[in-house]
Amino acid sequence: MRVQLLVASYLFILTPYSHGDLVDEYVEHVGKVNRQKIGDSRFSSRFSRNGYSDLDLDSEKRVNLRKSVNSRRKRHVFNAELDQWTHSEVLDKDGAVVLRWQPRHQEILFRVEARTSGYIGIGFSPNGGMEDADIVIGWVDDRNGRAYLHDCHGVPKGQGSSPIRDEVDNYTLEKGMQNGTHTVLEFRRALDTCDIHDYVLNGDTVRVIWAMRDTDPQFEGDMVYHGESRGTQSLHLLGPSPVKRAESRNIKNWDITLENFEVKPNMNTIYWCKVFKAPQLDSKHHIIGYEPLIGPNHSNFVHHMIVHECQLGPNGNNQRWEAFAQQSGQLCYGQQMPLEWDKCLTPLVAWAIGAKGENFPPAVGIPIGQQRNSYYMLEIHYDNPKMKKARDTSGLRLHYTSELRPNDGGILIAGVALSNLHFIPPKQREYKTAGYCSTDCTKEVFPKEGVNVVSVMLHSHLAGRKLKLRHIRAGKELPPLAQDNHYDFNYQQSRSLFQNTVILPGDGLITECAYSTVDRTQPTLGGYSTKEEMCLAFILHYPRTELAGCYSMPPIQYFFQNLGVREFYGKNMTEIETLFLQGGNDTPQSPVTTSSPLFGYSPGDEMSPEANRRAVVALQNARDYSIDLHSQQSRNLFDELIIKEPLEFQNKSFTTHLQNIPYNEPLLTKKMEEYFYTGLHLTFCRKKDDSLAIRESIEKFPNFSAYVSRESQSQCSYRNRKTVLTTDSSSGFKPNITLGFLFIVCSVIIYF
Repeated sequence: MRVQLLVASYLFILTPYSHGDLVDEYVEHVGKVNRQKIGDSRFSSRFSRNGYSDLDLDSEKRVNLRKSVNSRRKRHVFNAELDQWTHSEVLDKDGAVVLRWQPRHQEILFRVEARTSGYIGIGFSPNGGMEDADIVIGWVDDRNGRAYLHDCHGVPKGQGSSPIRDEVDNYTLEKGMQNGTHTVLEFRRALDTCDIHDYVLNGDTVRVIWAMRDTDPQFEGDMVYHGESRGTQSLHLLGPSPVKRAESRNIKNWDITLENFEVKPNMNTIYWCKVFKAPQLDSKHHIIGYEPLIGPNHSNFVHHMIVHECQLGPNGNNQRWEAFAQQSGQLCYGQQMPLEWDKCLTPLVAWAIGAKGENFPPAVGIPIGQQRNSYYMLEIHYDNPKMKKARDTSGLRLHYTSELRPNDGGILIAGVALSNLHFIPPKQREYKTAGYCSTDCTKEVFPKEGVNVVSVMLHSHLAGRKLKLRHIRAGKELPPLAQDNHYDFNYQQSRSLFQNTVILPGDGLITECAYSTVDRTQPTLGGYSTKEEMCLAFILHYPRTELAGCYSMPPIQYFFQNLGVREFYGKNMTEIETLFLQGGNDTPQSPVTTSSPLFGYSPGDEMSPEANRRAVVALQNARDYSIDLHSQQSRNLFDELIIKEPLEFQNKSFTTHLQNIPYNEPLLTKKMEEYFYTGLHLTFCRKKDDSLAIRESIEKFPNFSAYVSRESQSQCSYRNRKTVLTTDSSSGFKPNITLGFLFIVCSVIIYF
């Protein structure tokens, strides 16, 4: 009987029409077989053991058999239908709305499954709200089972609340169905419809909004208010299919979590570090994926988490590290953090807010357990702007296996070195900065075949709007390794690459960040707080190399000159460099005027022989010199620097000078952007053991022909579409007006 049911199930799966009649025919067939075998005692006793007292099937058995066959068919068809969807995401915390999709060449297919018997709306929004959003609304009529789908758009704020139907429907309904609990709609649309009311779907982060109601619309335009049944979720729609989690008996988990850590209410930004001892392994294993473990109700507290590998070296004191692993941790990079923890700077895995984790492709794994006693440091950034008190148990779960992958992988960080010299003026609709990973660095460290990029996580803070990792080779820009023109601070999922991309020795990398500070009245500086800024790219690659970080920052003298200052009282520029990079003692000396021309430095002129050690310390301790220009009580290094030259700014502190710069003068701020972006960069090429692979150097920004994307050449790119078009930074800025002259002219106008 089991064999017969199985045959019937496959028969009905392969026959999509009139399966109810086929069930009836099969039930009759079973009855005929029973009657034909009336003399077979073995058959009769087998039927009796299965509960069939009659040789034929009565009405109840017939109904049960029909249900069994139909249930198997539905499950099989449902699974087959779901296999076609390459991506899926649960849009709400209760699992009531599931969105599935499949990108194709010029179009994208969607399937939405909602726990409702009424309408469901899905939209693509520039900011997570309904205003100006591209919205599609669908339902299945309870009376006749017919499915409906309307292409709509949200109206600007103040012009109403209900979405308006588009003049042209650019969404095509493929299927609609519902049962007693759920409504399912399948539809498709072009990625770019050339409709001013439709959102262009591309590789950028898109904020997907949803809303539903438990009743159908009764007439055209009858969109009953959805109440609280709504939400938003940022997604990457056009990435490659996610790598599924590997299944094997040899896969184990290592949970690296804090134990009841107290988030104090008197700190809005907390960086907490704790050392962990790795599981005792007899041989090298591979980490093949990771996922976040966020404490209950703490998803808004935890901003990012990084597991750092600690390089103990041959002289490492295992007993001391064993004691570290038993401790609860320390504030990261503060005075109380043990000096040995400076060896824990190489990232093993990195996670940021909104991300779901990552499963690595079969070709790569991150090595672990190569030493008998291995130690790692978990760094967690808690963002607590509302100054709440909480206890947290967050961390990361690493999946590792003894079944080694073909390649050892690693993470390289590229971008702007973390310091107060990362400067972003206020009142700017868009202002770009860049960190340069030099060609000399990759030439020195990467193997001849280069490294293969697996994924990239772009990272900035609240002012970040557009992020891009640019790739330069032989004077020509290649397609970006990663790009997001709709960056969402609350969704920092890593981006897997569509195709194998290699960074060769001698290639350059530029991490570009565009910020919006329209609502800020004071400059934003680099720092650890989310009110300060970062511009980083975490690059997962293979094979693993010794390179851990490739950064740049403005040379210190160049930084002050670009902001209009030539000389300070009591300190020359060498002493100021020491204060910034090392936190050295304040030893007044006679002021020394800086007279080097704006672009006249030779590599290394502005750094002492101790630059190697100071560069590492600067990256660790930048938070100690973080400047809050909003605070009236803040006393910091910029406050203590009193300007001597030029005369126009004489006797003002550098902090006061920054506050008085006329940032609403676009010519001035544009020149700032050009000088800091395409001017001189102090570059660092840092290895895993904290040494520099090559000496730090001051380099001019490279000249190259900019990459032009196909999207910018779209046949309807001139239309007023709901997307922000990319505007590449050219590499050939040739300013013909000195920035210092502009500062003096503009500032004199403001001061008088």
